[in-house]
Amino acid sequence: MVALAVLSALLTVAFAYNLSHFIAGIFISHLNPSGPLSNLLWLALAAGLGRAALLWAQEWLGSFAAARAKRELRSKVLLGVTKLGPQWLAKRKTSDVALLVTTQLDALDSYFSKFLPQLVFTCLVTPTLTAIIFGQDLFSGLAVVVTLPLIPLFMVIIGWATQAAQEKQLESSRQLAGHFTEVLRGLTTLRVFGRLKHQPAAIEESSDRYRISTMKVLRLSFLSGFALELVASLSVALVAVSIGIRLIDGSIGLATGLFVLLLAPEVYLPLRNVGAQFHASSEGVAASVAALDIISEAADASVAKAPSGTADQPRLESLVRAGEIVWLRGPSGSGKTTLLNKLRSQTDKSLISWVPQGVGLLPGSVEQNIVGPGVATDLQALRKAVRLAALDDVTLSAQVGEASTGLSGGQAQRVALARAFYRALTKPVTYLLLDEPLSALDASRAHDVNQAIQHFAQAGIGVLVVSHQQVPEATRVFEVADV
Repeated sequence: MVALAVLSALLTVAFAYNLSHFIAGIFISHLNPSGPLSNLLWLALAAGLGRAALLWAQEWLGSFAAARAKRELRSKVLLGVTKLGPQWLAKRKTSDVALLVTTQLDALDSYFSKFLPQLVFTCLVTPTLTAIIFGQDLFSGLAVVVTLPLIPLFMVIIGWATQAAQEKQLESSRQLAGHFTEVLRGLTTLRVFGRLKHQPAAIEESSDRYRISTMKVLRLSFLSGFALELVASLSVALVAVSIGIRLIDGSIGLATGLFVLLLAPEVYLPLRNVGAQFHASSEGVAASVAALDIISEAADASVAKAPSGTADQPRLESLVRAGEIVWLRGPSGSGKTTLLNKLRSQTDKSLISWVPQGVGLLPGSVEQNIVGPGVATDLQALRKAVRLAALDDVTLSAQVGEASTGLSGGQAQRVALARAFYRALTKPVTYLLLDEPLSALDASRAHDVNQAIQHFAQAGIGVLVVSHQQVPEATRVFEVADV
């Protein structure tokens, strides 16, 4: 893109040179426009058409580069979230992460396709065109050098205000998305306690804050564009007035004056475009900071993981051996789930099948939540997993709504158990980790799940159960304070 932009600038110089000398040849030298002089006009026309084609190619390449960069950035963010795990995600609003990898990163289009190439292009082309003007007319060159710094000065002054307004807009966007998501998740609870009627007003208030902050950003963007256009126009006018006066007294030729006058706007144009594209891409840049923070945090977390256990940090293989059922117990708040998550994070994920304490189901059918969406189903393993999880009161085609709506707490827990059992039946799993698998089950189904746990232990899988309920088949019992 930068190479095409530089070539486009050279074509601009060629266009200005040929057109100015064509006009001077007619009005000053009184040459026949249909003679050899017409070659200059054809060259100017070819340069203009070539520049138009290059501008189109720049736009196409910019869109392609932006799409590729966003795809790579999104992949790294999602990989980072996966590495950081559910404990990290539980401390944040999922709506913020969803908004980041969708709408906010889409705003990087202007940054990658326009601002970044334009910045490099400005650094190369603006000095070159200024040097050409100096070579043609010293006074015009001095006028350009004196007025050129005014544009970045205005950019910096307006940029400070734009950055603050942009940060407020992003915060308003996150608050609106988070509030709306939480209302959707808690519709049933809000209706039960009679608070549902207050939510439209609260959402409207969040929407108004987002609207006001967005309009502030737009006002500043328009102000920036107007200021840059005004400075550039006055600077070009200064060059034009000086050329006009000197044309009258004959101290500068028409060909040289026209050539400089045609090039003068092109000197200021890259800087104006940088300013305009900076404000257009500022939202994406702010979003990319959050994305890169997640990527860096995931990288730091990967480095920070201990390669082996210590006295204060036991390893999963030291607690659970193949074919054993280990019961990890302790009072509420003693750190059982924290210890389980730490053990899980130290172990290769492909070796683990896991049921978290906070069951998370996705919108879709029960079968999709067990097997996974878009995955070929092993029907025999699916039927066995459903039977072992005592999931006898839910059909596989039953639909699960947002936040597991449509299922009771016990049913959602048994769907999660069936999912873990299905993985253990279809993958070479070494450990089965269950966090409070019996908390929402009646005595009969709790007995069935205990039998399923014993079944997997007999198959050679090490089972670690965190539970307040009795695990009668446990071969070893640990108090969390003793681990």
